[in-house]
Amino acid sequence: MLRPAAALLLLAVSPAACARDMRGAAEEATPTPPAVRPGDELADWNRTFAALAPIRGDRVTLLVPPGDRARPELVRLAADLDRAAAEMAPRVPGAPGTQDKPLTVVVEPDTVAQGRHTGEIGEAVPGRQADLHLVWDPRDLGAYRYALARVLISRAGLSAKAPPWLERGAALWLSGDWYGRPWREWLPLFAAARVLPAAEDLLVRADAPDASALLWTPAAAAVIDKLPGSTLAEKLAHPPSQQAVADILEQLSAVPIQNSKIKNQKPSPLPPFLAGISLAMLNRLETGYHAPVVGKQLGAFAALGANAVSLMPFAFQRAPDRPEMAYLNRHPGSETDVGLIRATRLARARGFHVLYKPHLWVSHGSWPGDVEMKSEEDWARWWQGYRRYVLHHAFLARWAGADLFSVGCELSKTVKREAEWRDLIAAVRLLYPGVVTYSGNWYGDLEGVHFWDALDVIGLDSYYPLSASPQATRADLDRGAREVAERFARAAQRTGKRVLLTEVGFAAHRGAWLAPHTEGGEYSEEDQALAYQALFAALDHRPWLAGTFVWKAFSAPGGEGGGEADFRFQGRQAEKAIKEYYRTKVP
Repeated sequence: MLRPAAALLLLAVSPAACARDMRGAAEEATPTPPAVRPGDELADWNRTFAALAPIRGDRVTLLVPPGDRARPELVRLAADLDRAAAEMAPRVPGAPGTQDKPLTVVVEPDTVAQGRHTGEIGEAVPGRQADLHLVWDPRDLGAYRYALARVLISRAGLSAKAPPWLERGAALWLSGDWYGRPWREWLPLFAAARVLPAAEDLLVRADAPDASALLWTPAAAAVIDKLPGSTLAEKLAHPPSQQAVADILEQLSAVPIQNSKIKNQKPSPLPPFLAGISLAMLNRLETGYHAPVVGKQLGAFAALGANAVSLMPFAFQRAPDRPEMAYLNRHPGSETDVGLIRATRLARARGFHVLYKPHLWVSHGSWPGDVEMKSEEDWARWWQGYRRYVLHHAFLARWAGADLFSVGCELSKTVKREAEWRDLIAAVRLLYPGVVTYSGNWYGDLEGVHFWDALDVIGLDSYYPLSASPQATRADLDRGAREVAERFARAAQRTGKRVLLTEVGFAAHRGAWLAPHTEGGEYSEEDQALAYQALFAALDHRPWLAGTFVWKAFSAPGGEGGGEADFRFQGRQAEKAIKEYYRTKVP
């Protein structure tokens, strides 16, 4: 059930983020922290920056807190970055050398500090007072080298000589590693999944709203690799024609998948039951998926007996019949790629399993279940964009270490296009090794989806009514809940697949069981808890049930339900019902 989190602006906003921020009217917001005057915060950062201690190299100086100067991992990082700059420099005429001003790299304590100091978040991003600001994680060393390569290209005055995508490709051509592997090794998989960009995509001077840096940058690196010359100055002296780029991409598309050295590892086994929480993002720099405060919520979920969380990136579609979409991952107040990576890593480190569940946010008061194109031409365009969006996140889920991946959420009017769905699922399996599902809408998808056999589990966003009576008794609710559970059991028997409730929830309003997909109205914690109790009793320990993801909690404390008739459960009577159920299901 699509209920996006509130979007509260703290930093400069891109056009895509503006669209994302329109969601705020539909959702809750956490209390605003005390205002800090920009001048005071800037002065504080200037003092902190001036006090940083250098770890010096010939080409790169790492700036760290004075107490961290002797930390072995940071000393190794400084040496590695200095060595990487030295290795790349011969191919970048004009790059800084020993006698030049060194590149400066600040090690930030976390992405929140990084965002405050630079206006961006990422593995490593440029800043005003330093060339790069990074947040240290040994798994991101390749990303640091890539960011360093971009700085070298800019310092050499070569950035303006190429379209932005070729500049990114040039940086990867220099740095070599792409999400844990040499970039060339990904290309056969991307070609087989049919997500390579077109020549015109790589030659534009402005990013398309649905461009995927994850999937396109290796292709851009391959273009740079094929251009004449041994240095970037030579390769970028004459920008390639569209036909020349198209010829290179056509060659990439013809590379057999057997040429890839990347093999999908067998995924880790899942527990018998996923006691999950749908973890929605609070759209602030201080409270997003990337923020350290997520750890507090994970601690609260563990106390409930939960062992899994779902994370939800978004793409934006202006209307149900408009094929264009935009990724909402470019502003620190949205579900960024780095935020999803960090939340996944943090959850996995604390023993949680992770369901990676991309959503579409559809404007004009609509929802994903209304998505339906008016012509075959528009369908083709929609599938191209949606396929890229899903495969972007399948690749990201693989890198982050997610256990499960959902190929779609409540796209009820698209499921009749079975061939496209089967083709997409096959492409997802090329890039993602874990458990794959689709999060069907409760109203019709359980029986209407005919590609369950291509998936590992039946996924369902479950908001089935338990009774039509506002005065229903517990016995009435138990009877209705048993009917819902029997429906799941029949689907499992028919398909031979277990059922995973990728969302299940009731809002805290009077008669919560009447239309569980709605919120608002007269507040009632009692009815919310009663509906949960009845459904959980009916679900019990059924062998066909793979797990449940309760809808919902937020990425930071402080989102507990007050007197609003919404889906939050923390701090309400429903929390006890969830805890009782999960404590009996999870060893």
